[in-house]
Amino acid sequence: MPERRGEPLFPLMGTTRREVYDYGQTEGIISSRRISIWLAVLAVLFIAHPPPSGALIENSISDSATSGAPAQISADSKPAARNQGELGYKLSAEKYTRPVAYNQGQYWIYFVTTTFALLILWAMIWWKVAPRLRDWAESKSRRTWVQFLLYAPTLLLTFGVLLLPTDVWAQWHERKYGFSLQSWASWFGDWMTAKIATLLAGTLVIGLLYFVMRRRPRRWSLLLWMIAVPLMLLITFIQPVVIDPLFSTFEPLDRSHPELVDSIETIVARAGLVVPREHIYLLKVGDKLAEEWATSEGFGPTKRIFISDTIIASEPGPAILPQLAHEIGHYVLLLDWISFAIGVLLSLGLLYLVDRVFVRAVDRWGSEWSVHGPWDWASLPVLALILGLVVVALTPAINGLSRYREQEADRCGLELVHGIVPNAGETAAQAFQKIAESGLSDPAPPEFVRWWLFDHPPANERIIFYRTYDPWTHGGEPRYVK
Repeated sequence: MPERRGEPLFPLMGTTRREVYDYGQTEGIISSRRISIWLAVLAVLFIAHPPPSGALIENSISDSATSGAPAQISADSKPAARNQGELGYKLSAEKYTRPVAYNQGQYWIYFVTTTFALLILWAMIWWKVAPRLRDWAESKSRRTWVQFLLYAPTLLLTFGVLLLPTDVWAQWHERKYGFSLQSWASWFGDWMTAKIATLLAGTLVIGLLYFVMRRRPRRWSLLLWMIAVPLMLLITFIQPVVIDPLFSTFEPLDRSHPELVDSIETIVARAGLVVPREHIYLLKVGDKLAEEWATSEGFGPTKRIFISDTIIASEPGPAILPQLAHEIGHYVLLLDWISFAIGVLLSLGLLYLVDRVFVRAVDRWGSEWSVHGPWDWASLPVLALILGLVVVALTPAINGLSRYREQEADRCGLELVHGIVPNAGETAAQAFQKIAESGLSDPAPPEFVRWWLFDHPPANERIIFYRTYDPWTHGGEPRYVK
């Protein structure tokens, strides 16, 4: 699949993540006013200095023109890969500027939206939005649970509405480049559905958080971790059968493409997995999106494989199989489970860190912010801002690990289709070239952007890997599928 960008920073609030902020300090103590100044300055810097992709465009095109080379541009963010340019992601000069322009817009949207989301949280703290909502809710009822049901959804809805301009911007960008085929009315309907789901789930999570915090003020992070880990597993387990049907339309692939299901079952069997034929689905997105992909979700009895109707319409059967094998490979990789285990352990330490910073911040500035204590519902924007900054700071490390996992899934996928798809590496490379072109993958992402944003290796690196990974010919041993 093409690289993904813009994962949620606050999943229950529907924003996008990125970038890290430094605090200003005065004699070792963080200044409340200095924080707002720094956040404002950073927002101005993002606006004044766009990602330097433009320089790469000019250099690539001018080098080709002055050297008398043919009108083929093979670009990559790593010098070592440029030596293998003929093997990589190739675009004609006419096609080169459109994906670069599209991705520049994506980078802008990401950085501006992330900055805007954090600024909104800080503004809610500075202008005491949450305390005012708390006081309003308390004036309406003496019952604590009624107060909470008035406060939490209103705060979440306020945050979501304030972010609506960036959501509209992102949708406008997708429509401009032909990735979204939705009318604005249809898109707004989906937006409303997502916000309703956010209000329901967010209210439940916030209620659980503050219930635990009030009952166990010194151990809330440990107890929340003990609740959150099984809850995340439960969500992952039920997503294909409970959550996905709310937003997607799909049907068993066997109804329309039984021959493709036969090939998929062969790959699944080679991987040592059990996925019933009726759990392999055709995902109908062609009326809303032009993107092409295959994916897998769930585990155990809810394991599902989804293939979009767009990729079936554009690719012959054998060309789809390496992409499907990549997704199946994620179930095979022990690395994925190790990553999950490490993430579970690290999340406990991160929750403890957030707790310590959160408690000290509220103790230091709670009276200034009209927050009575960490247990006060009005402290939620403070907690969200601290958690957001921690997640943003960890983004490069998280994406770096993800890129490694995705490359190993590519390796496993090639091993799974070896002998099933003729010349699997070249078939995968050609198929991914088409997917990268149709998906407007960045042919030359700036190194900083690659390091910070990309959770998959760039298209050029993946195509080169498809064409060069061949342990069978060179007397080596495949790593995952013997």
